Amino acid sequence: MMQAFADSFPNICKLHNLGTLNSGREILIIQISDNVGQKENEPSFLYTSSMQGDEIPGYVLMLRLIDYLLNNYGTNTHLTYLIDEIDIWINPLANPDGAYAGGNQNVWNATRYNASWVDLNRNYPDPEDGPHPDGNVWQQETLIFMGLADSVDFNLSANLHGGTELVNYPWDTWSNLTADDNWWQYVDEEYADYCQLNRSSGYYNSKNNGITNGHDWYEVNGGRQDYMNYFKGCKEFTLELSDDKIPNPNELPYFWDANYPSLINYINQSLYGIRGVITDSITGNSLKAKIEIVNHDTDSSHVYSSMPVGNYHRYLYQGSYNVTFSKAGYYSKTM
Repeated sequence: MMQAFADSFPNICKLHNLGTLNSGREILIIQISDNVGQKENEPSFLYTSSMQGDEIPGYVLMLRLIDYLLNNYGTNTHLTYLIDEIDIWINPLANPDGAYAGGNQNVWNATRYNASWVDLNRNYPDPEDGPHPDGNVWQQETLIFMGLADSVDFNLSANLHGGTELVNYPWDTWSNLTADDNWWQYVDEEYADYCQLNRSSGYYNSKNNGITNGHDWYEVNGGRQDYMNYFKGCKEFTLELSDDKIPNPNELPYFWDANYPSLINYINQSLYGIRGVITDSITGNSLKAKIEIVNHDTDSSHVYSSMPVGNYHRYLYQGSYNVTFSKAGYYSKTM
């Protein structure tokens, strides 16, 4: 299916093989953009699903989301606008060895872990507990996604799971609130509210009406969410899509109908906040510089502009802020 997407829509869709595991299974990602493969002055957005291999409703939903975006380009005004203005990346299956632990023909024997029996959502560098919080070396899958985050400066992302029905926002590893806790609550409530609106009562109302701070729920060390937020300057939350990790296939259309408006809205969040391009005022050359919100940023919530364009995207709750731009060898500027 992933190859067919790229073959059918070559002008707006590119297939990337992020890596081949020892099992021979590939981790695949689709990139969708009006100028696919070119760095532009636009945010980069990431959806990735099922890093815990038995939590797979998002696997199918992400395949359908790719199909939905591609087939509506040029006919649906809003979706066309998003593809024109955002560099969208979608990885439907982050742990194929776990999902297909029982063989390639079905997922009924899927397991949470990878082939080395490691929980991949405990295998990332942690802000509090260091580079190997689970005591394991970085797994192939972990290295693949760390490499992806190094090569694409993602600004906004989500990590899809299953087992309950809610949005989980950072931090997971400690009780500190993020600098942007009000932004997180606003965005998460928007996601949950649309899910509730589009489905019967009782869906997506776990915890605090469908949202929770990660540490308030339970502490996770070495999670992907905290890694992306703390080390990569990318706002990422975790979506829990279904009480059943492997729901009845007949229920998949239900989950699609409930979630796809929220999935689209969250992509749209990429275009809000503060954004711009940073250049050298004498040469006009693009710069990688630090963007910091004065008396606001904490726990690595600042961001950097991305080369070669020099563009930055800083998501904030509505308000008035002082922003400082800085780089070694230059005078800082506060606006």
